[in-house]
Amino acid sequence: MNILDKIVRDKRLEVDLRKSIIPTSQLEASVLFNRKTVSLATKLRNSNSGIIAEHKRRSPSKSIINNNLNVQDVALGYEKAGVCGISVLSDGKYFGGSLDDVLVARAACDLPILRKEFIIDDYQILEAKAYGADVILLIAAILSKAEIKQFSELAKSLTLDVLLEVHN
Repeated sequence: MNILDKIVRDKRLEVDLRKSIIPTSQLEASVLFNRKTVSLATKLRNSNSGIIAEHKRRSPSKSIINNNLNVQDVALGYEKAGVCGISVLSDGKYFGGSLDDVLVARAACDLPILRKEFIIDDYQILEAKAYGADVILLIAAILSKAEIKQFSELAKSLTLDVLLEVHN
């Protein structure tokens, strides 16, 4: 089993647990759920740099990158530097991130926020919206064509942009 398979296996357990604790109705009642999103696609089209900067504490391949990062300071720094958007990892087990990181980044800046996550369930897209994300990441290697279509349509119905990651 490769690392991506392990992450997806663990993610299924994590999402099932979160779904059992926080109902979708609670996510949809979030203060941020009905906020107007900021389009990353529009920002990229109107940009000279095209940079999407990332907040990452660690990764399975590099271990700890910077475990003491303050999300608020990073988001503000990226915004001052003129990037188009900020990618915030929300996976805890493998990357040291959380949905709270998305929330803090949202409160700290006006940039489009990409929830960088291993999305395998509609529930995670509702979470992204509830926590203030503007964009979701879909990874083609872990999804079927039908799932990519389903998740993209749900995201668009919530006015979230979709970034599709393809490796080939």
